[in-house]
Amino acid sequence: MLQAHTSWTVKAADILRATLVVMSCCIAQAALAQHGAVLYRRVTVDVDQAPLSVVLDAIAREGSFKLSYNADALSTDSLVSLHVNDAFVERTLGVVLPAHIRPRVNGEHVILTDRSRDRTRHRIDGQVRDGRSGIPIARASIVELRRNNAVVADASGRFELELKGELNGAALLVGRVGYLDTVVFLHPDHGVLDITLTPKETLERLDPRCAFERCEVEDLGVARLLVPASNMDQAANLEFGGERTIQLSLVPGVSTNKEAAGAMVNRISINVLGGYARGVNGFEIGGGVNIDAWNVRGAQMAGLANLVGGQVQGAQIAGGINHAMRSLQGLQLSGLANVVWDTLAGVQIAGGANVAKGDMRGTQISGATNVAVSDIDGMQISFGANVAVGDVRKGQVSGALNYGRNVSGAQFSLGMNVALGAVGGGQVASALNYAGTVEGGQVTFGMNACSGTVKGGQVGALNFAVRAEGAQVGVLNLSDTISGTSFGLLSIALRGYHRAEMFATDVLPLNLQVRTGTRGFHNILGWSPSITDS
Repeated sequence: MLQAHTSWTVKAADILRATLVVMSCCIAQAALAQHGAVLYRRVTVDVDQAPLSVVLDAIAREGSFKLSYNADALSTDSLVSLHVNDAFVERTLGVVLPAHIRPRVNGEHVILTDRSRDRTRHRIDGQVRDGRSGIPIARASIVELRRNNAVVADASGRFELELKGELNGAALLVGRVGYLDTVVFLHPDHGVLDITLTPKETLERLDPRCAFERCEVEDLGVARLLVPASNMDQAANLEFGGERTIQLSLVPGVSTNKEAAGAMVNRISINVLGGYARGVNGFEIGGGVNIDAWNVRGAQMAGLANLVGGQVQGAQIAGGINHAMRSLQGLQLSGLANVVWDTLAGVQIAGGANVAKGDMRGTQISGATNVAVSDIDGMQISFGANVAVGDVRKGQVSGALNYGRNVSGAQFSLGMNVALGAVGGGQVASALNYAGTVEGGQVTFGMNACSGTVKGGQVGALNFAVRAEGAQVGVLNLSDTISGTSFGLLSIALRGYHRAEMFATDVLPLNLQVRTGTRGFHNILGWSPSITDS
């Protein structure tokens, strides 16, 4: 017993080490991917004594990104020489820019900001209007890019924002759903800001149509209950809000990212009770609920739930529920349920239920139920029920029920197996097997039924097949056509062996017999009148 316990302890430790290695790789890869979109792209630039503005344009052109900066904060006419070959954008910019100018990434947009040490506080006022009609834009988002500072405009488009530091050159990102994001650089004599946004063209972008009743994480009741409306506005208004190395939240809305939390993508996110962000490129851990409006790349761990409105690439681990509203590539591990609303490429492991609404390539393992709404290229394993609305390319193993359309592999259940179409690897159950066609046979203590052709035979108390290519072994065997042999108390094949006989013997004056089954092995049913003493 001591040796067995030690063995299991070693195995558990190996599994834990392997899990930590995988999570570390995911975090490292995601952290690199966050800046890899722009700052970690490689560029080659070779210029001599060119104006700084020309050099910056060359870097942006080579890196395939947009560049914005306040010309008053840079000596754009100064002559610069730059010779770099296959160097990172971040390092290349550092060569030509002053130390106090730092790049800030905003999606495919790099904004050069002045990181002043000035702690003076400034309050700015302004209004956001439609650039074509002049009508005020309600609930527009205004974000100070150099710090975690953001507000939402009121119903008349007006806002107040307090800035800390050097006012000259401060960059504001302004956005609203249906409008193009705009970057505004402040000047000391700016006065009341009048900011105009340009409406997007109607056919500028065609988003894929959502096939579900709830299409965003904000549509979930839990998110609407926990996340302040202003944070949701930030996420909806700004296509690219910003990136943060690390953030800390007590609850959604109380975060080091402040009002801009819903527009920020975090490398490392720590949520005490809960948190809300645009996404994660790295690692997120929460004692309660982690809520991310867009994509998660890396790993998530939560005491209760991980809720993601976009794609997940990596691992989700929760004591309660993992919910991905788009595709998932990686692992979902939960105590209650895992849900993926789009395609799944990986593994779902749950104490309760696993649900994949799109195509699935991988494995579902659960204590109660596995459900796949579309096709499966993999396995379903459950102590309860496996349900596949589409086709299953490998197999299903359950304690109670397996259900699928076409199953290329086998179905094994302690209860029932049901395949509306074809089964390519056979069915084994304790109570019932049903399939349209079967290759590999059917075995059960109860009933085997095949509405088409079964190849490989049937073994059970009751066997039924339209066409049986193989043997039928059971108490009652029924078929339309059989090419093998039937063994049982009664075997009837409509196109099998039938013979009726009537004869007399010295003892019995009349005998009626019917032979049914197969020619090699068949049942004989007979009747004779009783004999009375004369």
